[in-house]
Amino acid sequence: MAHDPTTRGGAVAHNSVTGGTHGTVVQAGHIEHLVVQQGPPPADEVTVAPPWGRRGTPLRGRDELLARLRTAHGTHVLYGLGGVGKTSLALEAARGFAAGGAPVWWVAAQDSGRLAGGLRAVARRVGLREDELAAGQTADLLWERLGALPGPWLLVVDNADELALLDGPGSLAAGTGWVRIPAGAGGLVLVTTRDGDLAAWGAGPALHPLGALPGEEGARVLADRAGEEAGPMADAEPLAVRLGGLPLALDSAGRYLASVTERPAFLRTPGEPATYGAYLAALGTGDLAVDGDGTLARIWAMSLRLLRDRGHAHAEELLRVLAGFADAPVPLRVFAPERLTIPPGELWSCLQALDLLGLVSLRADGEPVVMLHPLVRDAYRGERERLSAELAVRVEDPKALVPLWPLLVPHLLDDLGPGVDETGWTGAVRAVRSLSARGLVLEAVERGLAVHEGAARHLPAGHRTVLAAGCEYGDALLASGREDEALHVLDRLIEESAAAAGSDELLVVRARNLRGVALHQCGDLEAARAEFTALIEGESRLLGDDDQQALAARANLAMILAQLHRTEDALAEMDIVLAAGTRLLGPDDRDTLTTRMNRAWILRELGEAETAREEAEAVVEARGRRFGPDHPDTLAARFNLATMLDPATAHAELAAVLDARTRVLGLDNPVTVATREALERTRRTLPG
Repeated sequence: MAHDPTTRGGAVAHNSVTGGTHGTVVQAGHIEHLVVQQGPPPADEVTVAPPWGRRGTPLRGRDELLARLRTAHGTHVLYGLGGVGKTSLALEAARGFAAGGAPVWWVAAQDSGRLAGGLRAVARRVGLREDELAAGQTADLLWERLGALPGPWLLVVDNADELALLDGPGSLAAGTGWVRIPAGAGGLVLVTTRDGDLAAWGAGPALHPLGALPGEEGARVLADRAGEEAGPMADAEPLAVRLGGLPLALDSAGRYLASVTERPAFLRTPGEPATYGAYLAALGTGDLAVDGDGTLARIWAMSLRLLRDRGHAHAEELLRVLAGFADAPVPLRVFAPERLTIPPGELWSCLQALDLLGLVSLRADGEPVVMLHPLVRDAYRGERERLSAELAVRVEDPKALVPLWPLLVPHLLDDLGPGVDETGWTGAVRAVRSLSARGLVLEAVERGLAVHEGAARHLPAGHRTVLAAGCEYGDALLASGREDEALHVLDRLIEESAAAAGSDELLVVRARNLRGVALHQCGDLEAARAEFTALIEGESRLLGDDDQQALAARANLAMILAQLHRTEDALAEMDIVLAAGTRLLGPDDRDTLTTRMNRAWILRELGEAETAREEAEAVVEARGRRFGPDHPDTLAARFNLATMLDPATAHAELAAVLDARTRVLGLDNPVTVATREALERTRRTLPG
């Protein structure tokens, strides 16, 4: 019997086909049952495209180094103070490579997820297959493949400020980490970082310190932003020197002056600096450096004062709130009214004003998001209050968050540790559930383990959030075909819940539902049937017949009855589930589509082959339209449909499903293995 599990929310989908051969296609034994959570179509979690659209002015004062980089090879490190222009220089170098037709990949390195995900994406771009990536030697294989590429090419690793992340599977200094020296002579690796520690980087890379711009070049940066209205270049140069030649400070000051000078003089606030000289005088008379004496804080203070003068009294409050999120775009819809005293209209205009002055980056196309400048975030780090999980969890209608989950996940999983309260762990559990619902099974397993273990360490035994975290982890394990591990996790979870006073009965029901699925995937049909039968009897009293967990148990029992050749009883049970699901959730809900596919299989077992095939085709079309072609639900439906087709068509469809599952889950995943075995059995039935 071949197993083809997909997992979602509170239940595991099983496409089940048992018995011998129907026609010339061997069936695969699988169960599908109800979905508890919904999710949007799968979305890419990383991009390796350079940020060509980044707003900027001409690069100043780096011509000599830029020329060297455009003809260089090997690994080069640009290091220096935040805001010194490292990323701008790397982007300008990338433009040169791209203009010459060379491939350019850009990997963000602010955290381990984006770094590893970006490098895996690069690995796919240079030809590595999913089964090679799944073998656990991604770093070695990536650098072997990069070293064999004909040049030129460019790989940028941006914002690699935490060098420990670059160790990856080995050691950065020893040349066995995520960043290495490419073997070939045509490739360039360019890393931007604040850390220029020679010992940490090792002997291989060439390190280039980026310092302050000289007065004349700094003045040009000011003029690029502020324009001619702010005064002559002779006045700009003393201000550039006073600002320490730091491009970020120069850019911020230039933006400020531009925002003032664009208005007629009679509309300006008295004393508001509108020229280079006036701005310099406003900074005070003490010597200003850029390495910790508060220059940027003074610049930002002037910008905030300007905003207050323009009626944006809550600008700093907004910056402090944004500092409570991860270093990633924040969707505006998560802001809780009780956390902010700013009316929605004023909130938007305040964000626009902050964006104009360069303190935040606001993107209004599509889903509105805002991202705090990392240096501004650093300024509030000491008083940062972790708000992201609380804000997201307090949204009254969870369905409103469905399009936001790809954006919310980095925030909900950010900075998990002893200081995170119950609300924070609840948000993290929801993030893991989102990963599973969107078909990101392998990441859901990895994150699910971390959240489950973390919640268990920091919350009391038997706490409902610990139980919820364990359910999500077990759910993800089942989706990845690791049913033995899932059964172990769920058994322990149920045992601990029984020993703890006041455990959440609804979550215990879900854990038992998942345990029944694990038993079925392990092949113990009688144990699974007994578990689901007991659940249906108990849940009907506790929850009511229309509860989704009760319906999930009934759907799972129906598929087991079908496998035990009690197909009439199975169809009766499945009809109950389908009627309730359609009434409660709608005909195209994810749960309802799962039930329809299960029912199609039972119909085929009853001899209604044509009706079963038509229903299966409808489910494949609906899932593909809603979730995308590579979502595990869509692939499971295509697998089941293949068992209802003629041999030649079935063989082609199974080959396509195998290719997609290898790409999504890896070569050795049990679900992929089951698909490969089904394809081989089908191949043997073909003539010739």
